[in-house]
Parts: sequence; C-alpha cells; structure tokens
Amino acid sequence: MSGGAVAKLTIGIVAVNDLNRYCILNLLRAADYDVVVLSTLEKLQHYFKVDSVNVDAWLIDLKDNDLTVLDIVNDNCEQPLLVNDDIPANDDVKAYQYWERCLLEKLESTAVPSIVKNSEEQQSSDDKKTIEPWADRVWVLAASLGGPDAVKRFLQALPANLPISMVYAQHTEDSFDQQLVTALNTNHPYSMVLARGEKILSEGSVVIVPVDRQLRFLPFGRVVETRNSWEGIYQPAIDQVIAELARLYREKLGVIVFSGMCNDAEIGVRVAKSCGSTVWAQTPESCASPEMPLAAIATGCVSEQGTPEQLARLLSETVSPQISKNVSQQANTLIEKKNTTAPIELVELVKPIELKEAL
Repeated sequence: MSGGAVAKLTIGIVAVNDLNRYCILNLLRAADYDVVVLSTLEKLQHYFKVDSVNVDAWLIDLKDNDLTVLDIVNDNCEQPLLVNDDIPANDDVKAYQYWERCLLEKLESTAVPSIVKNSEEQQSSDDKKTIEPWADRVWVLAASLGGPDAVKRFLQALPANLPISMVYAQHTEDSFDQQLVTALNTNHPYSMVLARGEKILSEGSVVIVPVDRQLRFLPFGRVVETRNSWEGIYQPAIDQVIAELARLYREKLGVIVFSGMCNDAEIGVRVAKSCGSTVWAQTPESCASPEMPLAAIATGCVSEQGTPEQLARLLSETVSPQISKNVSQQANTLIEKKNTTAPIELVELVKPIELKEAL
C-alpha cells in the first residue's frame, strides 16, 4: 500500500431489526466496506469475549435495539461509534437516497481518518484519532421572545472552562437558527454550534436546537438530528427537549428559563423536577417578555431566580466554586454596561399563549 493510502475498513454493525440490518448491510457492501454483523445483544457480548475480528468503527442501529448496546460498545472499545436513528421507506426515493448519502458521509468523515496509515513510518501519537469527551453535566437554556439578548448576557457573564455543556432551545422562525449562532457566538468563551447530523455535548459547548428537526438525545453525550419535525405549536418544542434530557441526565441536568412570550417549558420543568434536575428562571421584571418564566415559576419547581448576570454568577458558584470570585467581578462589570449594549435583533416566532394541562 502506498504512503497515505487508506486501508479497507471493517465496520461492526449492531442491528436487531431485520429490514434495517438488510438496508445497512447492502449499502456498506456496495461502498466496499467489510462488515461484521451482530444481530443480537448476546452476539455482541460474545464478540467482545472472543475478539476474533478487528473492527475499525461501530454502527449501531437503534430501531428495536436495547440501548445497553451503546454501553457495551463504549466500555469495550475505543473505535469510533456512529448511530443510525431511522431509515426511510425505500419507496420514498429522495429520502432514502439522502439517508444513504448521509450515512456514508458519516463513515467517511469519522471512521476513515482513524485508519489512514503511512507505509514508511508508524503514525505518530499526535495524529491518532481521539474520541471527544462528553460533558457529565448539561444545562438547558430555554427562551422565546427576548431570549437572544438575555442568553447572550448570560454567556458573556460566565467564566471560561466550566465543566458543562449547554443546550439552547430558542423559539424562532425557520432558517433563523443559523443566524442565532452567528449573533450569539461573540464575546464569550463558549463554542456555539447548530445541532445538525450528529453532535457531542462536550464541555464548553453550546448546542443550539434546530427549529425544523427534532433531536434525539442519547447516552455518552450524543445528539442525533432526526427527519421529524417538532410536534405542537412551538418550534422547537422546549417541553420535549427538557423532558428527554431530564430522563437521561436526571440530577445532572439543570434548566434555566429565560425571557419568552409563551408557556412552553412549563411541562418540561415539571418533568425535570420529578427527575431530580435543577430548575432556575430569569426574574420576570428583567425580561422583555415575562410569560415563560412566570409559567415556570408558577409550577413551584423553580428554586432560584435572577437576572442573566446573576444566574451566570450562581451557575459558576454551583458548578465551580473556586472561580466564583472572578465571575462575580465579570458579571458586575457587565451589569454596569448593560444599558449601553445594543440588543440582538432577530426575527422571532411570537405565538399566542396557550395554557397546558398540568401533568
């Protein structure tokens, strides 16, 4: 093999559903991958005991699969792990071809770099693929009307290197979520990214929930974009985002409800509280639109309230007490400058308040 050539990949497929396994197998073989197919949890466990075939990457199909397969693969190997969330019906030609293209692109961008070898010398340790660590604690930033300005103030008041990831769910018009990334991705130490394809909730990241596609939150910090639209009148559905994360992270999840003109998040904070999560809210008097925090506060689940700067200081004291002094000084400076700072202008989807039934 010439220098820089790519060896033929072997992909381990864990798929319980017969149809999905057949579709994935045909696609990967047609793309010239070698495959190891494991159709049951027992076969997967046996594979790691015998270790007879070297696998370069793992592809887990979630349909009908026990999520413990993710634990087993993650605990027993260091190879890249990809997740297939769903496969469209093959009579929907465009959707099916899009799925094929996306899956192959995932494999090429994730698995191929891990086996690129130089024939003249061994690959240096600096070039070896590393797996991005996921955050142990996650905080949801929930907002609607007035949210971008409040969230930006909050992020600017946070110190760097807090060992958390944040999921930002903001009601806005379709296609404006990318503008949200641009508008907020300044003057603070956190990396903002729109959740497209598959992402990791890594420390120091802010993952923005897309308006047009539901997300699926999985163990090990994985976030997978689906083809399904959000249900309900609010886009994205903050109740759903909070509830799914709360069931996964439980007491390691925090929720902050910022300014908003609706009662979305009211049910979500109830679920979060029942799972042992922490719930805070922006003080209504500091909001451009107080309805969303008021709805959360009315549930009795909110334990702390404050301005964006005060909430940033509280979060730093809660998560990393040793740096609370620095963030307090930073937050106080921002409070003084707040009135001279122009608010972010974004087109937002303002929807009428709809009271929801309590759980």
